[in-house]
Amino acid sequence: MKIVFANPPVFRWKNDSPRNDLRLIIPRMALACSPYRGLRRISSFFIKHNKNVRFGVRAGSRWPWTMSTPLKKGAPYPFFMGYSAALLRSKGFNATIIDYVARNNVSYKQFIAEVKAENADIVVLECSTPTVDIDLWMAEEIARFTRVALAGPHITSNYEQMSQAYPFVTFWLKGEYIASSLKMAQTQTTGVYESEVIRDLDSIPFPFRDYNGGHNYYDPTMPTPEPQLQIYASKGCPFQCTFCLWPQTMYNRVTALREPGKILEEIKENVRQFGYKSIFFDDDTFNIGEDRISKLCDGLKDLGLPWTMMGRLDCSSSRLFDKMVSSGCVGMRFGIETFNLDVLKSIKKGIERVDFRQTLTYLAKNYTELMLHLTMMRDIPGQNEAIHTEDMQILKDLGFTTTDMRRSYQLSRCAPFPGTEMYNDLIKSGHGETLDDFSKYDGGQETVTKEVK
Repeated sequence: MKIVFANPPVFRWKNDSPRNDLRLIIPRMALACSPYRGLRRISSFFIKHNKNVRFGVRAGSRWPWTMSTPLKKGAPYPFFMGYSAALLRSKGFNATIIDYVARNNVSYKQFIAEVKAENADIVVLECSTPTVDIDLWMAEEIARFTRVALAGPHITSNYEQMSQAYPFVTFWLKGEYIASSLKMAQTQTTGVYESEVIRDLDSIPFPFRDYNGGHNYYDPTMPTPEPQLQIYASKGCPFQCTFCLWPQTMYNRVTALREPGKILEEIKENVRQFGYKSIFFDDDTFNIGEDRISKLCDGLKDLGLPWTMMGRLDCSSSRLFDKMVSSGCVGMRFGIETFNLDVLKSIKKGIERVDFRQTLTYLAKNYTELMLHLTMMRDIPGQNEAIHTEDMQILKDLGFTTTDMRRSYQLSRCAPFPGTEMYNDLIKSGHGETLDDFSKYDGGQETVTKEVK
């Protein structure tokens, strides 16, 4: 039995439908080229002639977004797909991944043709809120030649409505679908599969990576040598941020911490097999557990590869941050959202309990070559223009810009994704009709929160 986990292109333009593919706005010669050469032609054509075109990410992204130019690099590794495919393969199923986002191929037509050529018994698509129109169209097209399973956070919170409206979907995988995808393959029972969150990641096989584009994943905010291995040292997060999507919709608030020895084993195996030259720990929160991370640092120092991570400023002592740097950490990525303590309190960030700016200043002052990247947010409920202006001034005073990789930040728009506490609070406040426009959940543009503030 064959199961394909598929990540279609995220490509759209204003007032048009994914059914039109690229034919209406891209010269035929571009489509006739190889994906890479075609991408360069497409990029040039769009920049010159169509400012409404957007390219983005879906599977593997906690905050799906688009941008106005093709995604040359920066696709996140789709961990749910990777772990699911690996688990299925370990049980004797023929499972693989087709990821057109990682491969920089934006043709829906080519994607569907490649999926069809696989002759799979089941195709699993991971949906996101801002791409759900594309995802459903893809599901309907693929359902013409095989059975389709829909997964992802949007499915988890909208299953009741969607299962009635889209009968061409055979299987519905709610929440984290690593275990449920195996149950689906074993039973092949039509209908919904509730999430069974894996509490011990070390008990299942390492994520599958041996497929076309499986080594293209990269974090451009903190550039390190390529190819870059994106890996989990943990899954989930113990904090209660009201806007954070995966802990609420995918993990059911479960946090799974991996053993340092198994993490190092996975790194060594992948370096030996695929030649990775750097590591990015793309955890929800990497630096959980002082002793655990300290032991991991000992092993990373012996490996000698540069590595970066996604973490929090309030989870580790200065001594542990020092050890991270001495063990090869060349970049740290922290979620700040805003410096305003009242707004942080309102979204239950938890970071307002400590002087996190002191920790940030310590790192910036003592490690001038360390890349520090901050994720900021605007349009948070309760965050007015004056607060946003103050945030931008604090960043400037601290030396953070959008151009210097050593001290950089990104500014996303707040998106109250369905299934989150923030979404439910806005529903209770009477914004239900406005929140139903899922096209306004793209973190790279103004989102629905602009209208409900």
